[in-house]
Amino acid sequence: MIEATSKLIRVDDVELHVLTEGSGPPILVPTGCGIEFYRRTFFRRLLDAHTFVYVEMRGTGASTGSPEGATYATLADDLDAVREKLGIDRAVVMGHSNHGGIALEFGLRHPEHAAAVISVASVPDFSRAMSVGIARWEAEASAPRKELLARNQAELGALDTSSMEPDELTLRRYLALHPLVWNDPALDVGALWGGVPRGFAIYMQSVIRPEAERWSLVPSLGEVACPVLALCGRYDYVCPVELWAEAIDALPRGVLDIFEKSGHNPQYEESARFDAVLLAFLRALS
Repeated sequence: MIEATSKLIRVDDVELHVLTEGSGPPILVPTGCGIEFYRRTFFRRLLDAHTFVYVEMRGTGASTGSPEGATYATLADDLDAVREKLGIDRAVVMGHSNHGGIALEFGLRHPEHAAAVISVASVPDFSRAMSVGIARWEAEASAPRKELLARNQAELGALDTSSMEPDELTLRRYLALHPLVWNDPALDVGALWGGVPRGFAIYMQSVIRPEAERWSLVPSLGEVACPVLALCGRYDYVCPVELWAEAIDALPRGVLDIFEKSGHNPQYEESARFDAVLLAFLRALS
């Protein structure tokens, strides 16, 4: 396996950080929430078959500029510019969570360069994600899980955040949502982040929250010509599987696979099956 390499690629007036590792055909992985979480949750055996090309969105990680004013659509255009400068003709793009919106926009906006889109624990309609997810949470979550969420929120509220950096506070707020995100409520996931991602707060404020109020690609799914694989956890309450279940048939070449023992991170909670499904899909492309 080829060791990781790092470079900056100029796109318009910013430089985007790109970290590449693995061997084999490339997969572009956009991220505005740090690279380390994905390096620690996508299992290393995937790197024996494919090269992961992590691209940090503007204003996050080691990339310059700011995500203010950016949308999933404009970030997909940034990703395509990186693709071109890397000399990749047709790219597989894999986006987890909010980054799944970037991946889908790539498939829609750059069809001539989209080999496939992989949507991991994401949805085609973020404007409905939290309302649908919380409704199911209220209906089916156990009392102990609800108590854990309430306890996490209370502990977060009791923290003295006056001197806390915005990025750290944003990460702590996300970690406090653990019962909504992970199927295993006892799993210790803090170390998976490998520290506090730079730019997490402004990316959350400028991209994730605004897009959560307005973004839906459902009306345009029929125009996404490339193969799309949606990989969803049954117990993901922030990106609920219902939204892909009701929309997958709108895709000309869409496949939905549901992980029955996972929450928002099937790549980690059911890693063996996740890897098998992903690699089989990628082999079929060639």
